Amino acid sequence: MLKGGGTLGAFLLALSCLIFIHELGHFVVARWVGVKVLRFSIGLGRPLWRRQVKNGTEWVVALFPLGGYVRMLDEREGPVSPLEVQHAFNQKTLAQRSAIVVAGPLANFLLAWLLFSLLYALGIPGQRPCLDAPETGTLAWNGGIRAGECVLSLDGAAIRTWQDFELEWPRAIRGRGTVTLVTRDDRGQEEVHRLATVQATSAAEEGVEGSGFHLWAPLPPVVGQVIQGSVADDAGLKPLDRLLRVAGQPVETWAQVVRIVENHPQAIVEIELQRAGQTRKVQVVPRAVDLPNGRRIGRIGISPQVTETMRRQWTVLEKDSPLMALGHGAMKTWSLTTLTLDSFGQMLTGQASLDNLGGPVRIASLAGESARSGLLSYLQFMALISLSLGVLNLLPIPLLDGGHLLYHAVEWVRGRPLSMEFLGLTQRLGFFLLAGLMVFTFLNDLRHFFNH
Repeated sequence: MLKGGGTLGAFLLALSCLIFIHELGHFVVARWVGVKVLRFSIGLGRPLWRRQVKNGTEWVVALFPLGGYVRMLDEREGPVSPLEVQHAFNQKTLAQRSAIVVAGPLANFLLAWLLFSLLYALGIPGQRPCLDAPETGTLAWNGGIRAGECVLSLDGAAIRTWQDFELEWPRAIRGRGTVTLVTRDDRGQEEVHRLATVQATSAAEEGVEGSGFHLWAPLPPVVGQVIQGSVADDAGLKPLDRLLRVAGQPVETWAQVVRIVENHPQAIVEIELQRAGQTRKVQVVPRAVDLPNGRRIGRIGISPQVTETMRRQWTVLEKDSPLMALGHGAMKTWSLTTLTLDSFGQMLTGQASLDNLGGPVRIASLAGESARSGLLSYLQFMALISLSLGVLNLLPIPLLDGGHLLYHAVEWVRGRPLSMEFLGLTQRLGFFLLAGLMVFTFLNDLRHFFNH
């Protein structure tokens, strides 16, 4: 079991691999168009290891692993021998220079595609996309969704797991008059639900659960784990406690417990439970948690008891032939890329909370959790971070690849390069912008962990 150093090790391994792939993209295309590469560095700061090869490139592993770079021969950064001037970056055509710049993010997208394809070929375990009863008045309720129905397709896109449904829903709901949902009930009968999207904007922002769709897992209301130091722990709840009533309402499934607790943030909730044949009552005050969509819910720090039999019953394996895996991997990469760009757009326009932004602390935690869950989970984590790294680097911010592509676009319109003074000024601004973003995400991470 990975703890502390294991989490850090999983994070550094993933980050180093992703940075290497990104910089390798720049390196390969630079060499292909005839640019001399002076240094290929994984990490920043003082070199810990270095080696010079015959073609003149110095390969370096540096002290701080949160970054990397490929330094190319360039007349703007120092004198260049007349014998080598044809190998300088600035002497190449605009198309060649742009190809070098975009190659880094493309390498990250390519890695994400290959990893997703590998996962689909090996088989990705997921939860069956079966639906619980929706709340009255929600989009799902208005569409006639009933408990136990399993989703087959959403607007023509095949849905094999709950994770597929969560991914496809925001994209399907936006800008359409109706959404077509095909389901199958426990008797094997298929039904077509056409959901009117009067509530489309809020439904898309709130996601599947905000639209009334909940994963159907008829777990009994039996406590499996109690988080140490949580509200439930302080109230004396124990594993194997069977919950009978919550806030005065009888409960027969774990989903009912979750919904009642979520609807009572910072309010006194009485829980009646059965332990070792005896009935007891305890009081809890669910801690308030603000979700990215602005909704406030309550949490007390318990999870359900899930047996191996239950897990097998509700788990489905997404496994494709190698050729189908490549196609499915490409679709997954495209869907997540558009979803990530859409999320960035919503944060910039104020439609989504900036709390969604995570930094190295949160990423390190996710790396450790995925590593503990096994190789497939860790590879999926790497694919997601690689894709995010590709999208981030394409943002039009100076110092990032997207900023350089913006320079090139302006150069193409003007017919001549931008001045060194302008480049220097904007890159300093870009540095402060990125430094501020790093500080913000770090503080976000700290607040996230203290609140959880």
